[in-house]
Amino acid sequence: MTEMSALKKAAERFEKKEGYSVRIVRVPFEELRPKFQVASPVKKGPDVITGPHDWVGPFATAELLAPVALTSKEQNEYLKVPLKTLSFNGKLYGLPISLETLGLIYNKKFIKSPPQTMEDLITISIHANEGTINELRGKTTNSNQSYDDILLYDAFNQTKTTGFLFEAQDFYFSWSFLGGYGAYIFKETPNGYDIKDIGLASQGALQGIDYLLELQNKYKLIPQGMTKDIANGRFMENNLLFTINGPWALVDYKKQKIDYGFAPLPYLQNKKRPSPFVGVQGIYLNNYSNKKEIALKFMKEICSSEGQIDIYLEGARVPSRFAAQKDDRVSKKISITPNYSGISTFAFLLDTKIEDNEDVKGILESAENGTAMPNIPELVTIWTPMKEAIQLILAGKQQPKEALDAAVKRIHGDVERMKN
Repeated sequence: MTEMSALKKAAERFEKKEGYSVRIVRVPFEELRPKFQVASPVKKGPDVITGPHDWVGPFATAELLAPVALTSKEQNEYLKVPLKTLSFNGKLYGLPISLETLGLIYNKKFIKSPPQTMEDLITISIHANEGTINELRGKTTNSNQSYDDILLYDAFNQTKTTGFLFEAQDFYFSWSFLGGYGAYIFKETPNGYDIKDIGLASQGALQGIDYLLELQNKYKLIPQGMTKDIANGRFMENNLLFTINGPWALVDYKKQKIDYGFAPLPYLQNKKRPSPFVGVQGIYLNNYSNKKEIALKFMKEICSSEGQIDIYLEGARVPSRFAAQKDDRVSKKISITPNYSGISTFAFLLDTKIEDNEDVKGILESAENGTAMPNIPELVTIWTPMKEAIQLILAGKQQPKEALDAAVKRIHGDVERMKN
């Protein structure tokens, strides 16, 4: 984590409450994991460490992390998905600080409010591509929205537009649609993930792939070879209506002064939303610490409502704790504009406008429908086989079932090699 000011505030509050001083050491991200793995077993590591949730499985397997016990009341103070991502083999191994996930990013130059269904998004996008958006005036969508409540028609007269682009061949992005149709990666059980039961060639996975093929071939929305960099660049040119991306992209949009919105991915034909991966930034307890009890109290201070709000205000990381999410400093945004009417040139009044923070609201709503990315070591085996399978399918070089069956077979083999 880079939010040193927020962490130092938590340390100061903790010292006042508990009487213990805390030394915070910032380590470059690429060095943090290997240094922790080497230093901890010889009892030279930190008492607590922050990092992404996919460290949980490898660290817990290596017995570098101590389990964390929360009461039912404490668990209910957090969004469920972040807690799930920090659990391994039925035990919780950290506290969630913040979360991130993909969503529908839409351009407010053209869109008043996001479409509620993928069917409506497709219709709008096709008309945008063909330059016939005015044909939708006065019409109602299949979800009973009025297109007039969605579209800013006049903006289309000034710019040639593209409807919808995202990197379908990247499994991290395309998973949202497979998950929305009921696919799974490793089967979840009460005791954790069953690595022998892989759901990436299941009926739900095939339905999700078929839907991607429809977007590409039937509706001509996703050109072959489309990348997230191309889609992102088109959005920043201010002529793309919709894309799929995460909160990390919003910084660039703000720099380019693009007026955007962030919303959950629209409903599919099965009446369910796509299910994007949810990533979590967590704080973990060193299994070799000789101060576990007091270290856990410090972890809870960082993950308190005040701690998460401070982290959000410094680094825009969306809190995992309900109370922090609802706090006005997170859930609202304040815009201040000068009001010069009726006053001298030496003084002016300020008009203050308080609105819902749509970024936070959209990310949280998207996360509620999301898939907790498995945190087990075997997760590493899925990325290359699935990306290559999807590339072959979208290029028309292999049938979906054949490609997915081959990918799953390859993943099974890689998982066995990891065990041996």
